[in-house]
Amino acid sequence: MRKIYSFLFSIAVVSLASGQALFNNNGADIYVKDGGLVIVKTGSLYNNQIAGVGVLNNSGTVIVEGNVINDGTITAAGDTVRLSGDWINNSVYTSANSWVEMNGGAQQITGTTVTTFNNLNLLGGNAVKSQTLDAVTSGALVLNDAELATDINEMLVTNTNPNAITRNNGFVSSLNTGKLSRNTLASSAYIYPVGSPSSINPPSIFRPIEYSPSAGAANTYGAMVVKGDATLDGYNVTTMDSILCKVNPNFYHRLYHSNGNTATALRMFFDPSTDGEWTEGAHWDLPNRWNNLGMSTAGNGLGLSTVQVSGVNDFQPEPFALARKKFTVDAGPNASIYEGESTDFNPTIGAPTIASVEWTPPISLTCTTCETPTAAPAVTTLYSIKVTDEAGCVASDSLLVKVAPSDFLVPTAFSPNGDGVNDLFHPLNKNLQKLNFEVYNRWGEKVYQTNDPREGWDGVFQSVQQDLGVYVWKSEYQLLGATKSKTASGNVTLVR
Repeated sequence: MRKIYSFLFSIAVVSLASGQALFNNNGADIYVKDGGLVIVKTGSLYNNQIAGVGVLNNSGTVIVEGNVINDGTITAAGDTVRLSGDWINNSVYTSANSWVEMNGGAQQITGTTVTTFNNLNLLGGNAVKSQTLDAVTSGALVLNDAELATDINEMLVTNTNPNAITRNNGFVSSLNTGKLSRNTLASSAYIYPVGSPSSINPPSIFRPIEYSPSAGAANTYGAMVVKGDATLDGYNVTTMDSILCKVNPNFYHRLYHSNGNTATALRMFFDPSTDGEWTEGAHWDLPNRWNNLGMSTAGNGLGLSTVQVSGVNDFQPEPFALARKKFTVDAGPNASIYEGESTDFNPTIGAPTIASVEWTPPISLTCTTCETPTAAPAVTTLYSIKVTDEAGCVASDSLLVKVAPSDFLVPTAFSPNGDGVNDLFHPLNKNLQKLNFEVYNRWGEKVYQTNDPREGWDGVFQSVQQDLGVYVWKSEYQLLGATKSKTASGNVTLVR
């Protein structure tokens, strides 16, 4: 009957062609049963295949204070492998219901064969764990405070549970075509905790992405973030469609949809204090420009601000960025006033956040940098407003303030001789809204009176043509748009 032991190995390092190892099974089969414990102190574990034989069958716990090197077969069943060095897989690793815990500092997931972990737990504090090839996690990816640097490789999480990735302050960074990918099978929110590599353009920034597929179908989406101006990678942030005003020059994402055809809501995260304010999503697409992704919704999550757009299903090419939409300004309707009067401006500004307002010219304005100044020009003036939002987008508009004369216009003579020229005596203003107009002869008799600015005196009183000479007129009137009535008087000469 085979006996099962828990060993604490403390033997000299064996020199191997593949490197240094403290524990080398030399092609033998090793079984660690449930509850068993193997500790490899201050060195590596080498599962060495000789003549096609070399198995580590673990149902317990194996703790390695160095590398785990697999050139044979590691069969896991509810076990834990905890290592302080690199994971080097060159052969077969079967990970059913198991945990690999990487609790060292700078560690690598490397070798010549892609590892499919069941549960991968990254420990060791604020450390960087690096991939030199693709890797797969079929269970839980626990980032804790670590940075998982995939480099140009992919970390694929095949577990379709939206909570399959957990973190404290940890994140996944990538370069070039590297990415964090996830399989999805629910119309739920899937977080991609991506950040920029700490090894390039430090410090790193954490700018996650969230996909929310519109249907519960099989899809695979991926994400990575690039810190810096997308222009440097050939995606000019000053080239955009007619809807957008500005594209984020601080970072952008490369997003992927490698499997499935389900459209998804896309939620992009940013820090307003360092990234600026953004309200839209943009995609670099034909004809080689940034294009608005459509209606967006603002929000927040994970301690950051967010912009969400729906119905995204075009991920070719991969660049996506935050953006600002052009806004409009309506200075308001044109205004008409009289000399000495004023008018209030009340523009309609479509900017979500206003950085500055400027009215020009500054003539007769109570304020040139506020939204609603009062204007009292002495002459007709065209005023313009220029509004700048926090992203630096600018919109302008103008309005005309017409200044009408406040004088009561009355001729000094008229000739009621029937020749069709100057036959009637009446005010000449076209902007009277109220009038009482009276004419008196030299004896003080009222010879004419009207309240209708369209009528005038024809020189007749009591059916008798009046004598040539000077007559006195008086009037109380109110000009159109004026707030008060005024009085005026004067003389007129009747000639024939």
